[in-house]
Amino acid sequence: MSSFLKQKYILVAVALFSLTSSSVFADMFQPSHSCSKPYKPYQFNHQYEVDNFNEDVRRYKECINDFVEEQNDAVRKHSNAAEEAIDDWNNFVSYELN
Repeated sequence: MSSFLKQKYILVAVALFSLTSSSVFADMFQPSHSCSKPYKPYQFNHQYEVDNFNEDVRRYKECINDFVEEQNDAVRKHSNAAEEAIDDWNNFVSYELN
């Protein structure tokens, strides 16, 4: 197989993968966090109310951070899967279609 034809196969594969991966393999819904936002009272009457509110804020921030980290991990896994699929195709073209 000529080098030009090999390159053409690779470009077609990458183009097809790019077009189909976002629509066909995409999740059917967009995840959202289930974190509870604390509500700040108009006025604090006691120090324990301030402390409780601050603890609620800390837990809310931690929950949001955990959700973001989880989503970023999923992005990395999906990206790695896509790269592996492209590598599989490229190896197939290079070694099997010669």
